[in-house]
Amino acid sequence: MERLECHVKEYAWGKYGDNSEVARLYAAGHKRFNIGQNVPYAELWMGTHPDGPAKLAKCSTKLSSFLARSKSASFLSNNNAKNDVHLPFIMKVMSIRTTLSLQVHPTKEQAARLHELDPIHYPDRHHKPELAYALTEFQLLCGFRPADQIAENLQAFPCLRALMGEKNCLRLENAIATEEDKQSLICRTALGSCFRQMMNLARDKPDLVEDLVDELIENLNDGTRGCLMEETVRVMKKMNVDFPGDVGVFSPLFLNHMILQPGECCYYAAEELHAYLSGECVECVGCSNNTIRAAMTPKFIDRDALCEVLNYRMSSPESYMIPANQLADFPNVEEYAPDCRDFQLHKVTVDPKKCRSALMPPLECASIIVLVRGKAYLEEIGEVGTSQTSNSDICLEDSDFDRRPVTRGDIIYIPPGIRLRFTDCTEFVEAYRTFSYETGPDHENRKIVQLVPPEKLKPRFELTDSEESGIFEVEAECDGCL
Repeated sequence: MERLECHVKEYAWGKYGDNSEVARLYAAGHKRFNIGQNVPYAELWMGTHPDGPAKLAKCSTKLSSFLARSKSASFLSNNNAKNDVHLPFIMKVMSIRTTLSLQVHPTKEQAARLHELDPIHYPDRHHKPELAYALTEFQLLCGFRPADQIAENLQAFPCLRALMGEKNCLRLENAIATEEDKQSLICRTALGSCFRQMMNLARDKPDLVEDLVDELIENLNDGTRGCLMEETVRVMKKMNVDFPGDVGVFSPLFLNHMILQPGECCYYAAEELHAYLSGECVECVGCSNNTIRAAMTPKFIDRDALCEVLNYRMSSPESYMIPANQLADFPNVEEYAPDCRDFQLHKVTVDPKKCRSALMPPLECASIIVLVRGKAYLEEIGEVGTSQTSNSDICLEDSDFDRRPVTRGDIIYIPPGIRLRFTDCTEFVEAYRTFSYETGPDHENRKIVQLVPPEKLKPRFELTDSEESGIFEVEAECDGCL
């Protein structure tokens, strides 16, 4: 085991000072850190990604460099000559004060293509599926609403029709009314045309979009609702305060507004439009920082790539929820297992009033665990046998078993092949452990990226007027889905 010093991101949308769980948790585990009350602490990164690499607390060596020299390197990488070996995931804690950008992440195939064409804005070749586990009430937009809800809002809000184009809206309404399968290419192509028209208008006629946003707010103030719940109306009004006149204010009319309660979890893969709104969560993502933005941000917006990457799947919020799976042999562990090879999440709890020790499942892969609550000892109790290697056991990083005190804010890297338990718990323990059996991506190419002059960049995606343009079929293995 290795105690980690990790990395905090100070994005503008983060919560300030002591109001941020990111800041409080980081301060608890990094004793030299002082919280700045006017600083927006947004994300705590726990992983090897070059944009926020964890380091070993005892010597400040990057975790990725340590992994490359460790006995576990052969289990984590297909190339033992690397200077840095990366985990396939990043675990994060997030504290959200204002809406994040409306965005989507590419599949592996799309990410590689984007990286070749624009390595400045797409710094790696990898995808970024995401899972969010709510620590507090957590609100987000995720995926296009069911078709009938979009149709209802098109009827209720003329400004939405003006934004998407009347002909496009009529074609979408006709497809929804006549197609039995609402995920058919005809329905998704029609929605894609509506969305592309909206993005083009935001680029070409921002003043008109501002007028339409004003009309939308007037409609909401006058009581127009369509299929919106009151909490969604409040979100839209707050969006307009944070991003006045932004086309993203319309997004809750066609995206699912999800309100997760503490302990609930959702997952979405590549090609799904989304935006986090408020609250705090544990997030698991692929080891990538590729983001294609649509709205509600001062950062680079790539509308053409966005329209091409989206899958335009219309579905209910329930399709994104991941249930807790109580592990039969480990009563203190709940597993959140999306159809994704890049990460799985374990929640571990120990109530000292009921028991002072708790076993964790042995894993033949690397993992990172963070304590958000409690005080205990984390103890090795043996090695894991495996049939995936010629050896009878996977080697430990050190020859002697390890036992160390842990408390809130501690972040621990756990190598493959170690049996662990929390023991001597004196306070209620709550911890989150992310793991994956995949090998991590290669980020060494980031060191030699040459900046390409904008005039030499080729179009990222060729747009056509064909009804089938812009519709990527939902990927299987290439975007991390099983």
